[in-house]
Amino acid sequence: MSEAADADARKGRYYYGWNVVALTLALQAVTIGISFYSFALFVVPWLDAFGVDRAQVMFAIFLAQIGLGAVSPICGRLLDRLPVRLLVVLGCLSLAGGLLVMSVATAFWQVMVAYGTLMPVGMAFAGTLASQTLVTRWFTRRRGVAIGISAMGTSLGGFAFPLLIAPLISNVGWEDTLAVLAALTVVLTVPAALVVLRRSAPGHGQRIEGRPPPRQWSTKEVLSTRTFWIPVVALVPANAAFGGVQFSLGAYVFDLGLEQEVAATLIAITAISNIVGKFVFGSLGDRVDHRVLFWAMALCLAVALVLYILAPGFSVLAVAAALQGLSTGGILPLLGLIYAGRFGVSSFGRVMGLVNLFLTAGSVGSVYSGWIFDLTGSYIPAFVTFLILLLPGAIWMWWLPRSGFRTAAAERGEQVA
Repeated sequence: MSEAADADARKGRYYYGWNVVALTLALQAVTIGISFYSFALFVVPWLDAFGVDRAQVMFAIFLAQIGLGAVSPICGRLLDRLPVRLLVVLGCLSLAGGLLVMSVATAFWQVMVAYGTLMPVGMAFAGTLASQTLVTRWFTRRRGVAIGISAMGTSLGGFAFPLLIAPLISNVGWEDTLAVLAALTVVLTVPAALVVLRRSAPGHGQRIEGRPPPRQWSTKEVLSTRTFWIPVVALVPANAAFGGVQFSLGAYVFDLGLEQEVAATLIAITAISNIVGKFVFGSLGDRVDHRVLFWAMALCLAVALVLYILAPGFSVLAVAAALQGLSTGGILPLLGLIYAGRFGVSSFGRVMGLVNLFLTAGSVGSVYSGWIFDLTGSYIPAFVTFLILLLPGAIWMWWLPRSGFRTAAAERGEQVA
C-alpha cells in the first residue's frame, strides 16, 4: 500500500483507495459481464435473425478482441497522461453506444461494426485496463488483494448479467434486451465514476523527496525484455482456450440438447468460480512464486477441457465450468502483479496496453471453434487443440524471473525487468 495508506492504517482511518477498488469492481462487472460473458446468449438468436453461420457470429467477438488489442496501447498511454475520470466516462458512453447500435441492427455487418469499434473503446477505457491502472496507483503492499477484489467484478458481471439477459431475450427479444443493457451501462457506471474519481492517487505524478524519479519505460524498452514476453506467450493459448469455449458455450449446450437456461447457469458457475480464483490467486500473488500460480491455473484449465471433450451431461459440464472459471479467474490479478512488480506504476498503462495488444492473438480461439464446428459438425477437435497448446506455454513460464523481491525495487523506479 502507498505511504498515505500506511499512515491511514496506523491512525485507524478508512483508506480512500478502497472506494476506487469498489468502483473498478463495478466497471468491470458491467463492461466484461455484458461484452464477453453474455455474448454466448446472443449467438442462437443472431443465427436465426440474420441467417449467418456460426463462424460469422464468432467473428464479431473476434473483432471485439482484436479491436481491444489494437486500441489498448493508445488507451494505455492516455491513461498514464490524461485524467482517468474523463477517459472512464468516455469508455462507459462508448460501450452504451455500441449496445444501442446493435439493438437497431438490420444486418449482421452492423453488429460486427459495433463490436469492432465502439465496444473495444468502451472496454479499454472503462474495463480491465483502466481498472488495473487505477488500482496499481492506489496500492503497493496489498496490491494483490486489491487487484483480486477489483477483478472480481468481471466474475460478478458474468454471474449477474447472463441470468438477467437470458429471460429478457425470451420475453422481449434480443433487440430490446440490448437497449436495456445500454441504459443500465450508463446508470450503473457514469455517476459513480464522476464521484469517486474526483480524487487522484496520493503521490501519483509527483516525485518523492529522497528517492529517484520513477522509471519511465519506452515502448522499445518494454518490448526488449524477456519479462514482458514470457507471460504473454504463455497466456495466449489460455486466452484462446477460454474464448473458444466461453463464446461457444451457448451453441455447444444447444447441440447437446439442453436448454439455453442451462448455458446461462454454466456461465454463472464460471463466473462464481472466477470470483474465487481472483481472490485466491490475487492474495497468493503477493507472496507465492508467480510461475507456480500459473502452472496451477494451467492444470485446472486442462482438466476443464478434458471434461468438455467427454461430451458430458450437466453435472460434469458444471464441474468443467467451475474449473475453467477458477483457472481463468486468476489471470487478471496475476498479470497486474507480474507487470506492476517488474515495470513499476508510472508506465503501467503503457505496459498493460502492449500486453493486451499481443494477447489478442488468443482471440482467434473463438473464430477457430466456430470454423471447426462448421467444418466437422463438432467442437471437440477445437477443444483438443486448445488442450495441446497449453503445454508449451507452461514450459515457457519456467524462465520467468521469480517474484518476491522485485516489487519494492520497481516502486523505487529501479529497472528490474
